[in-house]
Amino acid sequence: MKFVIRCFFAFVFLTLISCNFHYFALANESNQTPVDPDKITGDKIRFHLIRVEESPKANLYNSPALEFELAKSKLFKLSRTSKLNLTYTSKTGTETAGISAVMFLLTLGIFPSFVETHSNVTFTLMDREDKKIIRDYTYPIQGRRIVSWLTIPFYIVLPIFSDSVDGGSNFETSNVSLRMLVEAFESDLAKDCLENPDLLEILRNKGNESIDL
Repeated sequence: MKFVIRCFFAFVFLTLISCNFHYFALANESNQTPVDPDKITGDKIRFHLIRVEESPKANLYNSPALEFELAKSKLFKLSRTSKLNLTYTSKTGTETAGISAVMFLLTLGIFPSFVETHSNVTFTLMDREDKKIIRDYTYPIQGRRIVSWLTIPFYIVLPIFSDSVDGGSNFETSNVSLRMLVEAFESDLAKDCLENPDLLEILRNKGNESIDL
């Protein structure tokens, strides 16, 4: 009986220190060099952010951390009164861990539990008054979450060499995934604005207009 109790407490302890290891990849990522937003000179594009949540619970690709990542942008500036809306939506499908979850329990967290995710996130720039869509950008994402206390060394080392991994004790949200998405959006919009200066002018003019709240 004492052995069973010890095993139980050992399992609880190992579960508590188990590490999440997340890997993210944009499914349609091209081999082209990303466009540096610094190439867009002048005023930042002001917009009003609307984050459409999938559910009441935050997830890897849709959490309040999105506002923090956008606030750091060299291209954008958040403004509640701007007539330019930026709507952010996400849809996520999850494939359960299956047999790996059972093995995780039987091996006290040594055998990793795997969860696959397939998501789509969309940034939509829209006129706040007439609801006309100016531009929209959709990013399919493939993700994998690995849970095991043996992943702790990988969580510490791999983020040094790759911008596509994240982990730790936080199972539900990730600043790394949101940063990856914001950077991809910045690059694509900067590319479009450089190729079409009229688009940049439209976005700036609409963003600088204010609406009465």
